[in-house]
Amino acid sequence: MPQSPRPWFRKQTGWWMAQVAGKQEKLARGKENKREAEQKLRDILTLRETNPEPESGRLTVAAVIDLYCDFAKTRLSETTYEERKRYFQSFAEKHGFRVVNDKECLPYHLTAWIDAHPEWASDWTKNHAIGIIHRPFNWAAKQRLVTANPFRGVSHRPGAPRRPMTDDEFDRLVVATRGRETTRKPNPGERFVEYLRFLRLTGARTCEAAKLRWADINIEQAVIVMARHKTSRMQRVPKPRVIALHPEIVALLVTIRERNEPGEFVFLNHRGTIWNRSNTSLRMQRGRKAADIPIDAKLYGLRHAFGTRAIVNGVDIKTLAELMGHSSTRMTEHYLASLGGMAAHMQAAVMKVNGTVTTAPPLAPSTPPAAGPSPDARTS
Repeated sequence: MPQSPRPWFRKQTGWWMAQVAGKQEKLARGKENKREAEQKLRDILTLRETNPEPESGRLTVAAVIDLYCDFAKTRLSETTYEERKRYFQSFAEKHGFRVVNDKECLPYHLTAWIDAHPEWASDWTKNHAIGIIHRPFNWAAKQRLVTANPFRGVSHRPGAPRRPMTDDEFDRLVVATRGRETTRKPNPGERFVEYLRFLRLTGARTCEAAKLRWADINIEQAVIVMARHKTSRMQRVPKPRVIALHPEIVALLVTIRERNEPGEFVFLNHRGTIWNRSNTSLRMQRGRKAADIPIDAKLYGLRHAFGTRAIVNGVDIKTLAELMGHSSTRMTEHYLASLGGMAAHMQAAVMKVNGTVTTAPPLAPSTPPAAGPSPDARTS
């Protein structure tokens, strides 16, 4: 059995040293600091025990999460990365010490962790949290750092799909959000209405609208070209996000530009900062209450409404995928499900298919032959 490393003093340099995993580690300087060197060595050994090397075959939950975070940091947007880190931190605090195998890590540990967070009330949040925890272990299995994801099979029923915001809800929200007249133009409510109008008529993601820069906009060609966007880091060959602009949005952007407000971002709140999840959530909460519209009328529902209108108005699925910024039509097909019982677009499609087809005239009924004697009839 190999002996545990012990500190030893190197006279030439004046450092306490130790041999750890074939590498000499500096512990403390000065011969009188032996206790400090011993404590430093204990810390190093503890750290190696809880975070073994990838090649050791004894990776802990915390070690797998750390390796995945190093991998994902340059591949995810800052917002997505920070959100996942919050879930990872919570899970690692509970189970980070466990070695990743089917004996020490059980599916029960993940389900119990979910149940220990009663504030995650919705099915959507629980399903989202489970999916995030699966990611580092699925990644580690693909990289052959672990044999398999020990939490595989754990799932939760998906939440109800987010529905489109109706035109009536949007109109009522705009009226309620504008607020009272003030000497400051535009007032805080009117700034939020500008943000809402942009989302409704472009189908842009909220993060795209919030971080839209003037440098991304070509007013003359009525188009926005964003080199950095949600899916660009995951594409083999990054493609820009192109957003075509409705004339009403072009006029809106011209109006905003004429204010000559400082900064590179287009949509600013009354404090001069960009819209984020916190302040838009508060605005929507107040707006829904004032407009007396359902709580499930979400800001993202404007994007869903854009996709639904496109299907109803005959936009083909591939073109819609480009308008929405989807890398494939797989995500775009979800908007078909939100149509529900709206069969009008299907009827219109049938008319398009058969519009030039002439229905064949019905066949004239043939005159039945006169009844005669049966060939089998016997003659008398």
